Amino acid sequence: MNHRVYIGIGSNLGDRERNLFAAVGALRRMDTVAVRRCSSIYESAPVGPPQPRFLNAVVEVDTALPPLRLLSCLKQIEADLGRVRRKRWGPREIDLDILLWVGEVIAEPQLQVPHLELHKRRFALEPLCELAPDVEHPVTGERMCELLQRLAPQDCVKCAGPDSLFVADAD
Repeated sequence: MNHRVYIGIGSNLGDRERNLFAAVGALRRMDTVAVRRCSSIYESAPVGPPQPRFLNAVVEVDTALPPLRLLSCLKQIEADLGRVRRKRWGPREIDLDILLWVGEVIAEPQLQVPHLELHKRRFALEPLCELAPDVEHPVTGERMCELLQRLAPQDCVKCAGPDSLFVADAD
């Protein structure tokens, strides 16, 4: 059975845009994941210690993988693309997070879905709402667009349209 999943991607080190393209390309090459759509790219202020600004986007995928197996695949993509684990909320070459597994709540020590901070982060909700404004948060029952409307303004601006990530499949 296929599951609809929304994956947040972000980068604030190196060639940020190329890092996003490479992550989408890696997802597209997986046999067990079908990339359906990509959001626009957004630039945002970082959460956590002072560091460079982030580029963020959301990718909609279908997969039959169980959640922890998908997480393992995402961590491998990060490693393959050169992510170095530094400190929590620190700068990173690439970050792939499972934001939402439609209709599911996942509570594992290493994976919490929906992402625990999703409802607080414009850099995740803006691109997610491009793809799934009417999908309900499985805990609160609110639609993603309602969560976004209630969110206070944050430093997050669209800087490229959705076609840029879907078309630009990096080497």
